[in-house]
Amino acid sequence: MHFVNALGMVLITVAVSACGMSSSGSGDPVAPPAPVTTTSPTDPAPAAPTGASGTSAPALAPGAPITAPEKTWTWVDVAGSKCLDGSPTGIGVNLTKDSDDVLVFLEGGGACWDAASCWGPAPTAFNVLTGYGKAQLDSDPQIPAIYLLDRSDTDNPFKDKNIVYVPYCTGDSFSGDNVTTLNYLGTDHESHFVGHKNIELYLARLVATFPKAKRVWLAGDSAGGFGASFNFGTFQEAFTKARVDVIDDSGQPIDPDPAKWAQWRSVWNMQLPADCATCAKGPSGFVDYYRVKFPTNRFGLISFDYDVVIAPFMSLSLTQFHDELTAMLDHFDMSFTNGHYFVLAGASHVGLVTPTDDLKSWVKEMVSDSTIWQSVRP
Repeated sequence: MHFVNALGMVLITVAVSACGMSSSGSGDPVAPPAPVTTTSPTDPAPAAPTGASGTSAPALAPGAPITAPEKTWTWVDVAGSKCLDGSPTGIGVNLTKDSDDVLVFLEGGGACWDAASCWGPAPTAFNVLTGYGKAQLDSDPQIPAIYLLDRSDTDNPFKDKNIVYVPYCTGDSFSGDNVTTLNYLGTDHESHFVGHKNIELYLARLVATFPKAKRVWLAGDSAGGFGASFNFGTFQEAFTKARVDVIDDSGQPIDPDPAKWAQWRSVWNMQLPADCATCAKGPSGFVDYYRVKFPTNRFGLISFDYDVVIAPFMSLSLTQFHDELTAMLDHFDMSFTNGHYFVLAGASHVGLVTPTDDLKSWVKEMVSDSTIWQSVRP
């Protein structure tokens, strides 16, 4: 409990730092018996996947399948992927022979968009000054804190699935494809806002690693939750034989202050779906787009009533955040047949860090395709 509370305080501290920023720009793996790749699962076949109607999958460069020790966190360098500082990065994998299906979890951790927020003494995004490699994976506090990544948790519906952990070190909520120079106190910093480009590189390896997958779950918390929403279509179009579902914890599809959204889109060169006319106005525009485009895929949103991290990042008061969230939940209820939410009472951030028994049951119902899965709010 002390550990996860400490993680929560780190997330909140990042948000408080973000509020003060100007928006102007000036454990080592244990050796296992043998490496594994995925084999035929014993899981029941799910509903047929819903792909992108009338469009083709993105042209992914062929990637090499990943082999790794059984049920052990292993670092995998991915050629071409980069952190904000230009250093190489990759992904963590925890593979199993027990299933062909896979959970891909995107790490959360703030955002940055100008010289001060990215390169100042208190950056408002995780790992932008340090980069992310094997050493960071071995000591990452989010891996033991998020129960979906813990095979020993009997309530974890992914304990017998393959698990992929995508680190966050680009500051752009996994949405960008831009290399630019930011000057902080007279020093130029080449800044690689390439979160979305990295995702495409990872997908080339993942699709090759899980060719028989029938189910893929794309999940994330905070910035990773937004990243899961932003990249939902990219994953579904890459995994043409699987159904991709999304678990978005604290990446609420509500719209920030318009000036803040415009700045993010410009600095990061956000990669929005080309056929989504509403996505340019903000995260809320993705809801109806995905609802129509992927009608049989499930989308699960987890949020607190008042999110003390996301509200300031969006330049919203807590009251404004709550009002926008309530309107979005009402919209889910009226129109999103396969989209449901679980809202926790109170003012905090990231429900998966300290999940209630009811939240764990809700996640199980979503993942198992239970017909009783439904929305929950205080």
